[in-house]
Amino acid sequence: MAQTQTAAQAANIDRRTVMEERTDTSQRSLSNQQWHDPEHQPCETGVRALSRALGITPEFGCLLAARGLEDPEAAHDFLNPHESQLHPPLLMADMDVAVRRILRGVENYEKILIFGDYDVDGTAGAVILYSYLKRLGARVFYYIPHRITDGYSFTESTLKKVVDWGVDLVITTDHGSTEMEAPEALKRHGIDLIITDHHHLGPAKPRAVALVNPHQPGCPYPFKDLSAAGVAYKVIGALDEHLEGINFWNRHGLRRTPPGYFLDLVALATVADMSPLLGENRVLVKLGLELLNSKMRPGLSGLVRESRIRGPITPNTITFKLAPKINALGRVGDPRVGMRLLLSHSFTESRRLARHVMDTNRQRQKIEREVYQRAMTLMEAMPEEPATILVGLDWHPGVIGSIASRIAFQTHRPTVVLTRQGEQELGGSARGGKHHNVLGALQACQALLNRFGGHRNAAGLALLRKNLDAFSQDFQAAAGRECFKDGTGGGEGLRIETWIEPKALTTRFLEELNLLSPFGYGNPEPVIGVRGFMVREPVVFNSRHLRFQLPCGNGGHLDAYAWDHSDWELNCSQRYDIAFMPQMFSGANGPEAQVKVLDLKYAE
Repeated sequence: MAQTQTAAQAANIDRRTVMEERTDTSQRSLSNQQWHDPEHQPCETGVRALSRALGITPEFGCLLAARGLEDPEAAHDFLNPHESQLHPPLLMADMDVAVRRILRGVENYEKILIFGDYDVDGTAGAVILYSYLKRLGARVFYYIPHRITDGYSFTESTLKKVVDWGVDLVITTDHGSTEMEAPEALKRHGIDLIITDHHHLGPAKPRAVALVNPHQPGCPYPFKDLSAAGVAYKVIGALDEHLEGINFWNRHGLRRTPPGYFLDLVALATVADMSPLLGENRVLVKLGLELLNSKMRPGLSGLVRESRIRGPITPNTITFKLAPKINALGRVGDPRVGMRLLLSHSFTESRRLARHVMDTNRQRQKIEREVYQRAMTLMEAMPEEPATILVGLDWHPGVIGSIASRIAFQTHRPTVVLTRQGEQELGGSARGGKHHNVLGALQACQALLNRFGGHRNAAGLALLRKNLDAFSQDFQAAAGRECFKDGTGGGEGLRIETWIEPKALTTRFLEELNLLSPFGYGNPEPVIGVRGFMVREPVVFNSRHLRFQLPCGNGGHLDAYAWDHSDWELNCSQRYDIAFMPQMFSGANGPEAQVKVLDLKYAE
């Protein structure tokens, strides 16, 4: 009897072990990620009404509702971005003042200086203003400061240059909103200043002739997230309206250049500066990409060819292949080369300039690798705190922004990286993820800073070396208060936007998902979940990647790619849940669909 009970107990133990293994297997993700279900559960009645109104699948309607697009009219406008959705530029505060002052400078043949910044956004904005005014016959010049010899925005050396050049009017792009002394210094020499910018202001408003910035208090302009190039585009748009009203073109015998000619540069800058691809930015980028892919300007064409880019230009192309190369000029090279590249009308010259850009970018990569290794060595000896603060007195100032971004991404903590900036000063960059308000944290420390400015997720700063310890203490405390305000706690993992049934995975649904493009910051590619499917024909290729077939609702199949996941061992008799992003591409027979697999886990 005792032996029988022992055998039964052993059998029960075996069964429990099997069940525990199955339970563990059903919860296990092949990438060891935690999956999060959608935070927002749309109303079924509302989704059906939305789907009927727009003529879309219920699954796509559910995704739109999850993104806050439950109103049919708002959803229609989002899916069909059009120039008519752009706001009148004269709604922006001080725009009328800026237009009248610029026109006076053009008609009186005053010496006008366009003063840009050394990143893509500032350079593109400067090209837009300079090119447009040049076409008016203006006496216009441009200046892009050198990061090392000139510094950022108005410094003692740059102010001296402007005065020595005998300028009558300075128009900034991508900087100036926190400058208090520069307007007064220029005014003493009879120089007027117009600031066009998109950064947040400091505690006071600079006393320029005009401040064109949607972030300034009291500005009625409804969209606040334009890039600097977007603001510059609004300036020439307002100027263009005024010139048409006074018949300027015919009176002067000039051919009008419509502002839309510069939309490709607006798209380039908006994506490069990580401005959210929502509202007006979505329209501007959509139109700009169409222009980029139909009639590319010679300068960009040269860079595209030297970069060996094939296929259409997308936000990803800009983010990972074009913008870093142009930004490299401002980081470790001569940023004026970027201006000349974007202004070039010669394919021969553009290829020559593009080769120089490529060489500079390789130099930037080498410097960045070296600084990154040293920064990681410092981090290994640091305790874990709410924020990461790193100081390297001999680090190249042109790469510390990139270093701060990489470390913030890896650690999921706000990160400040500083280096020597003169004998007594440190300067650097602060970066944070989507849960971190680094600008807010810096504002809490402003008594210890010589200057700072930027955006919620990225900012620059400078402070005296003697204030470093006090700043570190205050920033750590502020970072702890400012982080994770959205209530997610910064939790990482894979967040599914919507779950669909396997039968709903159709070509039509994937084509509908593509209507959400262009994708980028603020409008990410959708992450879709499908439960309980069986893989077909898994194959490893290039020794690194995995490809298999995913059954579709219409009886066919989709090619599914799991990049860098050749380690996944798939069982064709096992059911899986899949998380993926849709991808459309131009095939031999027109647009075709495939899926980018983000993760798999065993189905329950």
